[in-house]
Amino acid sequence: MLKIIRDSFYFALIIFAIYLFAKTEKFNSRYWPVEIKIRDIKLVAADSIINQTDSALIPVNYIGSIDFRSVNPDKRKNLFIQHLLPAVVITRERLLDDLHHVEFIEGRIGRKKKISVFDSIFITIMKLKYETDSIVELKRRIYPHPVSLALTQAVLESGWGTSGIFRNGSNIFGIMSFSADDSRSLIQFQSGDDERYLRTYSSVIESVEHYYLLISKLSSYKRFRQKRWEGVASPDLLRYMGSYHESDQYAEMAQSIIASNNLERYDNVAIHPKYKKILTLKSFLMKF
Repeated sequence: MLKIIRDSFYFALIIFAIYLFAKTEKFNSRYWPVEIKIRDIKLVAADSIINQTDSALIPVNYIGSIDFRSVNPDKRKNLFIQHLLPAVVITRERLLDDLHHVEFIEGRIGRKKKISVFDSIFITIMKLKYETDSIVELKRRIYPHPVSLALTQAVLESGWGTSGIFRNGSNIFGIMSFSADDSRSLIQFQSGDDERYLRTYSSVIESVEHYYLLISKLSSYKRFRQKRWEGVASPDLLRYMGSYHESDQYAEMAQSIIASNNLERYDNVAIHPKYKKILTLKSFLMKF
């Protein structure tokens, strides 16, 4: 009995010490990023794809690919969405965490507080990555647009996952390559001698990350970025994506896909808390 009382006392003392430490400047003077624990799943068949809910998502990285052309058309659409959804949600949550990190640094600067070395390196990297020196503009560039818009563009550009460049290069958004340094694939068009290159990626997650980055940097999407920062919904945001596709009917087709497949229901999907880890006080204390 005495041992139980003693152990309980020590445990309570440790909890109290951690609580006090959490109030110290040393712990609160830097940002603690969120880590997402991603499960790797090898795609061997269509039933390898997890059927996600529209609330708490299991973060998975699918290794390999399946041929969506061979999937029954009645099942193809849902299967394709379920395949792509984790990559989009993972990317968005990482971007939102980066945004919160920038806002944390902005707040410390505003209060004339010292910036930690970790945060200083982070903000420098972000400014270089997004090609801006303005924190206000940096936040606007990082802020990701809704899941439904990314899903819709993936549907249009890959033909519900049936395009060759998606099957062989994980390029789900039809992103072109203009540099020989890129990982890319030559596309030979039947009309004339026109040759074009399309980017290839090691995973769908990498493809989604690059898609968001391009839209966040290119000057042609400046007005789009402002509107998404203002919280404009996917169907209306499409009006500001004119430079993404040559077709005049692009926005109309995309809006139809969003509506007919109820894609906006995925806009509030979040990763299940058990797959997200914030550096805890215990983890921090273990460093000393």
